[in-house]
Amino acid sequence: MALTAGHVTKARAMIRKGTVPGRGLDLVDADCAGLVLRVTRNSATWMRKSKSGTVRIGDAAVISLAQARDQAERIRLAVPGLHQPTMETRIYEEALRRTGSVEEALDAAWPEEEPETQTVEVRRRDGPWVLGDLIDAYLAWKLPRLKEGRWRASYESYLRHPELAGLSMVTVAGLDLETMLGVRQRLLEDGGTKRSAAKRVIGQFRDAMTWGWRAQPLRCRLVRMEFPWWDRLTVDYTPGTRDHVPTVEELARTLAVAERHRSLGQTEHATGAGLLGALWAVVLTAQRTGALVTTQVSSCVPQFSNELPGWTAVGWPGAVMKSEMPHGVPIPPEAWAVIERYRQEDAWGREAPSPWMFPSRRGDGHVSYLATNQLLSRLQGLREGKRAEGKVDLFALYGIRRWTPHDVRRGLATFLGERRLGGAAAAILDHVDGKADERERTAAVTRLHYDRAQRMELKAEGLALWCEAILEAYEREREAIARVPLPPARPRTVRKLATKRKALVPA
Repeated sequence: MALTAGHVTKARAMIRKGTVPGRGLDLVDADCAGLVLRVTRNSATWMRKSKSGTVRIGDAAVISLAQARDQAERIRLAVPGLHQPTMETRIYEEALRRTGSVEEALDAAWPEEEPETQTVEVRRRDGPWVLGDLIDAYLAWKLPRLKEGRWRASYESYLRHPELAGLSMVTVAGLDLETMLGVRQRLLEDGGTKRSAAKRVIGQFRDAMTWGWRAQPLRCRLVRMEFPWWDRLTVDYTPGTRDHVPTVEELARTLAVAERHRSLGQTEHATGAGLLGALWAVVLTAQRTGALVTTQVSSCVPQFSNELPGWTAVGWPGAVMKSEMPHGVPIPPEAWAVIERYRQEDAWGREAPSPWMFPSRRGDGHVSYLATNQLLSRLQGLREGKRAEGKVDLFALYGIRRWTPHDVRRGLATFLGERRLGGAAAAILDHVDGKADERERTAAVTRLHYDRAQRMELKAEGLALWCEAILEAYEREREAIARVPLPPARPRTVRKLATKRKALVPA
């Protein structure tokens, strides 16, 4: 039955009058799983029964029905190895008997954990987890499940946003909707975070909370959480349609400008050879930067076909491709010579050549997938997407419309589509499109042949025209740009003269 205070009063009256039948009664509470009021001739005692055993809660003369239900729930949620319900309920009963204060009894028997006083190892083993613990554990679980490339590299940065970092020592159970609505409001109104980035910060926070709620409810202390309040956190954002198609002349002019202005300021490093080579490769092959920058020298096969003398084949495994299938493109000799020239330039400054086609000037790895975007931003005088004071916009100076590395793919598709080579474009870009003619057939049909061939002849037909147009335009644009006067150099920052520190004289 659903027990009430009246049942407790009646049980105690039966004990006083000696009217308890037989060996006693067990009154099972329908409103609290496992809670039983055991009435014998001498006492009325609260018990909590479960499959794992029975725990004595305490004397009904000391512990009320509401308090007994609370204790039963605490026993149910007790973390094995961290709590000893038999001992803790005994402490609770004794403390309540002596003081009559529920707060003091709870503090004595079930003290609240203090994350600040725990070691990291103990807290992560036993809980309660703070937000920083949850994010670390969630990323350790999530990142290996993401495909290598751009999204995997940037995924962690959104969960490490300063707004979330400021809550890193707040317990997961202590977070609430009001707190996180404040975070969302600051993200949207601080002026320094784009709305798209704010959506990702909030969205990945929701994902981490949901994972903690399902996978680590005991350590997160979310066992009692029946409704995920964080699902109410949303950010309305719809990405705009990108339809900018850079022309061959704009792409070629950008390459010439990047080479002429390798050093963009007296206090900045010159653009590395690996990065310039990557920019050339993006324009010449129109491949996604996430896969392109991971190109290894060993995956480049010169003289791969008798039908294409002098051509080089470059391939990428399915692990780095958006289609999750291996992909390769043939590159004409003249275009490959430009890319190889920058790899050789980088090798001059190293004891041993890098295994990467586009090596980073820092360390032994390859250039970042973001490096080409950052280079284009610097050429436009931008810093973190905003106009930087004192920086020259070289795109405006040389009449180049703004474009991104991904726009090159649209430019190649348009260029070849106008020449009835849409199928070659689809094969080069690893895209799905719908055409009729074999030369205009799509990647969907091309995929049917992946087990047999990469359709190199079809790709070579399109890349031959594209690379030839880019290289011819580059020669024209380089000559034209050379006649434009260089912008005045920024004044060098006046630095203070170095002063010698006085040596400490021992007393």
